Amino acid sequence: GGREGAGAQAGNMTAQPPLGNGEEVLFSSLADVESVAKTRWLKNKEVLYVLRRCAELNMRASSDIVQHPRSGQVVLYDRSAVKHFRRDAHEWKKKRDGKTVREDHEKLKIEGVPLLTCCYAHSEATATFHRRIYWLLPPPP
Repeated sequence: GGREGAGAQAGNMTAQPPLGNGEEVLFSSLADVESVAKTRWLKNKEVLYVLRRCAELNMRASSDIVQHPRSGQVVLYDRSAVKHFRRDAHEWKKKRDGKTVREDHEKLKIEGVPLLTCCYAHSEATATFHRRIYWLLPPPP
């Protein structure tokens, strides 16, 4: 058994600068991304690659909220178009108030520069099932 991960990953769709000269191709399609995501969490650099190159990977933002995303599933949302993308029908651990989903937020760095935000939620039913939501931070000045 490996680590399970829910697939709801969201990204803003703003144009970003290229990743750099001579960058290696990490994925060539959504199928490539999901084959990795089924076995382990995507690395920060891989998430950045996916969010910046979603069009090249033939990934389209979902206009519908995916219900019960499966382990390893990767879903792209435009947060301005799909406001309640977190309502995926999974039961996530709640805060002490018993109503609000407990999410841990972190800024993720690539080569020492914070470029991503990640929100983690933990399944109420299965300890090894998590949801990670990522989005791009504004480029540093």
